Amino acid sequence: MKSRLIYLLVLFFCCHAKLFAGGISVDAGITPPQDRFIMRTQYRHMSMSNSMMLMNTNMMPLVLAYGVTPGFTVMARGMYVHQTVENTSNVNKGLNDLYILSKFRLYRKNTANYVFGIAPYIATNVPLGSKEISDRTWNPKLGLNISYRPRFFSIDVSTSYMFSNLSGKQVSKMGNIFSLNTAFSAMIPLKGKLSNAISPVLELTYINEKEEDEVNMST
Repeated sequence: MKSRLIYLLVLFFCCHAKLFAGGISVDAGITPPQDRFIMRTQYRHMSMSNSMMLMNTNMMPLVLAYGVTPGFTVMARGMYVHQTVENTSNVNKGLNDLYILSKFRLYRKNTANYVFGIAPYIATNVPLGSKEISDRTWNPKLGLNISYRPRFFSIDVSTSYMFSNLSGKQVSKMGNIFSLNTAFSAMIPLKGKLSNAISPVLELTYINEKEEDEVNMST
């Protein structure tokens, strides 16, 4: 088993901000109204190091979500990835696999003081990315989003389980992955006006990966 905890601090700059805080920054949390689109892009940088090497990854995702009904959302994400390994000539770059997601509203309660919601989702990658970046196999995922937003604050929890290498063609030895993402955010009005605000988001992510050899032993 491999487990790791990741901390992420994100600042959202909001115009015409709503009365509630921004919420989780992961893509599965996007929920547009019916017949509306939401498009979002971000810049992400990740560094991983050990005694042997330092790997830097820069990512630019583009997300498009559509509200089919008030309780059903579909989403697609494409991502450009540029990955380098320090002191080597290794450079991997190109488009990652297309990612598609369907989310269903299981429960939602709106009051004057808070919003609470539960939404399960199913998702998968489509192995169409660049040769250096693509997983070259299908990795379906089951997940659940829970959100609680008391006016200017929000607490969001997103958990998922990914079934890796479903078609048996994956190049890496990545096993099935369980992840738990918790996010805390607060909306801070600029100059006392709600029409312009920033929403700092603190995310804690726990990831547990089952090694491929463990999967083989259990079967």
